[in-house]
Amino acid sequence: MLVALTGPAAVAEAKPSPSPAVTSTAAAGAAFRPAVAAPAAMVAGVLHPDIWWTVASSAAGSRLYAVDSKGRTRAAYTLAGAPAARWDAITIVKNGSGESGLFVGDLSAGRAGSLLLHRVAEPKTLASGALPVKTFKLKYPDGGHRGAALLADPAESRVYIITRDATAAAVFALPGVLGPSNNALTRLRTLPFPVRGGDFTRDGRVVLKTTTDVRILGGIRDEVGQVVKTTAALGGHPFGVASDGKKVLVAGAGSRPVFSAVTLPEPDAATEPDASASPATDDSSPVAFPSKSGMPGGLIGTGALVGLVLLGLLGGAFYVRGRRHGGA
Repeated sequence: MLVALTGPAAVAEAKPSPSPAVTSTAAAGAAFRPAVAAPAAMVAGVLHPDIWWTVASSAAGSRLYAVDSKGRTRAAYTLAGAPAARWDAITIVKNGSGESGLFVGDLSAGRAGSLLLHRVAEPKTLASGALPVKTFKLKYPDGGHRGAALLADPAESRVYIITRDATAAAVFALPGVLGPSNNALTRLRTLPFPVRGGDFTRDGRVVLKTTTDVRILGGIRDEVGQVVKTTAALGGHPFGVASDGKKVLVAGAGSRPVFSAVTLPEPDAATEPDASASPATDDSSPVAFPSKSGMPGGLIGTGALVGLVLLGLLGGAFYVRGRRHGGA
């Protein structure tokens, strides 16, 4: 007996939801021009809230820099044991013990299907030198992706990668516990707009830079609740949320970009973070949120799986029946 399940040969992708309305417009104020050449990404410090941690590459290799609010370099670090690469992403997160650590990596390497992230403890004192590093290998579940943002949720101690695409962006979650071998990324959702940078505020909101504006979500699983139009140029790479969550810094183009400050609106009903969220620990299980794309494998894949289950049940029934007749 052959059981066949049919379905559409192709399933049309859902059209992206309309862009939310602009909720505020913010003028860009000049912040600083950093002394560091060609900064690639930035994040505000935890132990040093007035410091911006940034990564940059030069002929001497990639380094981690501590830059103050006037753009002055306060310290420069090498990562001992990290392989040579042009780092383009950085974020910061506390572990289950409350210790803050910096993750840096080359998200563009993910186009090959996997990438390396390096974790170092946030230095307690600002003094140049070498930092011991732990390296983790991450693997995408569905092929290669070029990343646009590396960001960490301070409430859940969870790290995410958002991809860089022309019209949309996929959000991938790192496991809650990172091991020494391949760490499988979990596809969390798809955003129907391009992302060029992102960060969490300390209270858990997500602030994303697109190609045309800045968008705010109440959390990584929420929809866009606020949109900020700004006169700031959004073509540069570095982007970060200030420690107080009241402004973002965006970089202009060039090897010595001018950073501009853009004021963020106060949270409203659509972006108020969930106060009931409990922090995760290093012993938390990996995330397993479903993708917004629907059933695993699509309709065809799900139909095939159901067909196999039915075939197995029918086969078992015929086997039992044959045993009974054989023993009669």
